[in-house]
Amino acid sequence: MGISERPGITESFEKLGLSSNEARVYLALLENHPITGYQLSKNSGILRPVVYEMLNRLVDKGGARIIKSNPDTYIPVEIDEFIKNIEIEVADAKKSIIKTLKEYLVVDNTDYFWNIIGEKNILNSISMLLERAKKEIYIEINHQDYLDEFIKKLEERLKSGVQINIFSYYQLEVRGMTLYSYKLDSSFKSEWISHDFINICADNEEGIMINMSDLKTAKAVFSKNPAFVSSIRQKILSQIYFYRLWTYLGTDKIKALINNEDRKLLEKIEKHLSLG
Repeated sequence: MGISERPGITESFEKLGLSSNEARVYLALLENHPITGYQLSKNSGILRPVVYEMLNRLVDKGGARIIKSNPDTYIPVEIDEFIKNIEIEVADAKKSIIKTLKEYLVVDNTDYFWNIIGEKNILNSISMLLERAKKEIYIEINHQDYLDEFIKKLEERLKSGVQINIFSYYQLEVRGMTLYSYKLDSSFKSEWISHDFINICADNEEGIMINMSDLKTAKAVFSKNPAFVSSIRQKILSQIYFYRLWTYLGTDKIKALINNEDRKLLEKIEKHLSLG
């Protein structure tokens, strides 16, 4: 099996911004070099005009080099260097696009609500939200695996001076961040607690509500709408205050202050902790 026939290799190059033909010619060049464009076309079965066009593109992108002779021959650039050249080209293009468009486009998206589908897209949105935080981050989360997906970004924000408060019913590893938790173990189950829901608020300016059901159907709503953001922040703060009140007074003394559903949940939590 030739390298170009290996599953997924051409698609991987396409994700880096190369065309399918550019990837095919680069892979063919890896297999046999130095080589003329004519020989490469003959060996690979790719039409000669396509081969020459792709070789010129690869030279421009830092994926191939010309050896001047009669006729010219080509050699591939080692893959690490080629990838680096692509990254530099993409980074330069991003800077140019951002600089140009910011001069012409100012969007007030305060009142918009954005629906985000898929775990990968949601995690990217979380990372960007956390990156923008300057003062405080509030999080409600009940699953260690989900927290681990963006905990490194949280550590970075903590080191930069951002205050981070996390509420969870479960015991989580938070690496020095402030955790308000009933310290339940993963065996505890309740119809009133969801493992899949996550709420995050940053600087009381933007927030995201997430249902991490599975990789493809995970859904989230992101907004900078003040009412939306404030509701997320207040929900998390209420959970924290309620937890602190419970630890101070105990379930029996706050029964008169809570509804029947909350009372049943706290009694179940208390029973579980006493058995543990």
